[in-house]
Amino acid sequence: MSAFVRQIAVLSVLWAMCELLLPEGRQQRMVRMTASLLVMAALLSTVGSWLGNASSAQPAMTQTVQQTAEDTYRRTALVAFANQLESYCVRMAQRAGYQAGAEVYLTLDGELDHVKLTLNQPEAALISSARLAQTLSQQLGVDEQRIWLSVEGT
Repeated sequence: MSAFVRQIAVLSVLWAMCELLLPEGRQQRMVRMTASLLVMAALLSTVGSWLGNASSAQPAMTQTVQQTAEDTYRRTALVAFANQLESYCVRMAQRAGYQAGAEVYLTLDGELDHVKLTLNQPEAALISSARLAQTLSQQLGVDEQRIWLSVEGT
């Protein structure tokens, strides 16, 4: 019973904070609907346990929400990692005398699939584009065939 009261109290506080933070309009209506669904799920879970029903809605819903949150976090972390690698590749190309753009592709496991590096050929580059690709592959610890070069202006 105390878990039920605590759950309702936490949901009420969250509901009140969302009500205060959101402006009037469609967003506030969506928050109200979501909060109402969470309160109803908590009530149904408690009523189900009181009636001796072993399969309540709460554990399944919690597991789904937790799994979705983990997937969202994983995707956000992968995007951040890819952005950092892109920035690193561009900086390396700029140090070699190129103007560059980079696209980094990762697998869902976080491993580097390939890098698309677009270079604008300057008048006097410090190293060749092939040497730049070789250096990047060594720095990233991947096979050189995973660095895809596209040289413009040649």
